[in-house]
Amino acid sequence: MQPLLEIFKASKSYRTPEGGTITALDDVSLKVSSSEFLTLLGPSGCGKTTMLRTVSGFESLDKGDVAVDGMVVTDMPAYRRPVNTVFQKYALFPHLSVGKNVAYALEVAGTDRRETASRVGAILELVGLGGLERRSIGQLSGGQQQRVALARALIAKPKLLLLDEPLSALDKNLRQKMQKELKNLQSELGIGFIFVTHDQEEALTMSDRIAVLANGKIQQLGKPEELYRRPVNLFAAKFLGESNLFPVDVASGTARLSDGQTVSCDLGCDKATLMIRPEALSLDGHGDNTLAFSGVVRESYYSGKDYTLEIENAALGTIQALVRASERTIEPGVSITLHAEPGQFHFVPEQA
Repeated sequence: MQPLLEIFKASKSYRTPEGGTITALDDVSLKVSSSEFLTLLGPSGCGKTTMLRTVSGFESLDKGDVAVDGMVVTDMPAYRRPVNTVFQKYALFPHLSVGKNVAYALEVAGTDRRETASRVGAILELVGLGGLERRSIGQLSGGQQQRVALARALIAKPKLLLLDEPLSALDKNLRQKMQKELKNLQSELGIGFIFVTHDQEEALTMSDRIAVLANGKIQQLGKPEELYRRPVNLFAAKFLGESNLFPVDVASGTARLSDGQTVSCDLGCDKATLMIRPEALSLDGHGDNTLAFSGVVRESYYSGKDYTLEIENAALGTIQALVRASERTIEPGVSITLHAEPGQFHFVPEQA
């Protein structure tokens, strides 16, 4: 099947005012399927927005090509590409009504007035703003303005929708609501979405696949659960979620921690990092290859169903844990032992 989007060996650099060079994209290749929700995730300056802008046509590549639905668009101006963009700042026209904002692209294209009115009404119903065609932009909430921006981008029926941190200005509750609405909207429309964010939870919640970027390169690309459970390098392990990371020596199929514990490891290298997520640690443990970590609770935060803990281990330092609250109360100063069962930890090879 023909990918909806293909990026071939894309590179992009910028000159700095000091005379240096910043590499935003470094020989990046990527394929996105039709009807896929792909998220570009990474810290500020990693290249995710630059990648989005080179796909939309607002930035040109130094090297490489971009193709949409099999058509190379590398040298095509932004207004001719079959993509639309929703920006972090919605860039709505404050002097136009909701309906006029949404209809703008159709009016520029010379679409019949009756068809325009019909399509505006239909798309506003789809985004939950039916009947607000005459409302002014200044009379809308932040969430409603975000929906207008979405409707304006979708009315032209793009093959691919690009979203550059469109939820970052919303409060937490509205942001979570819009995450669900965006995902449902994408499924209903059946078009490709590329979503840029630095919010890890947002990426895990919404995406079919996630591309983790750093230093202009894709560090890892895959399904959310795959990236969370099996990061391929230390950057991905550190960036996506909270992790306990312990250096280990590997020999003859066995990994040895600095506290002397050993566990089976089938990596073909002699140095690695053991990753254990806080929620993978429990108060009970049994069986072969179970790791145990004893220490003194330094911090304990009770949230009703869970305890968030920081435990000081003599050999390994601070260990973070998220354990289920039970009849036992866990307070700072108490000594406890936590366990990690086989399948609940992951080894990251040093060369990765």
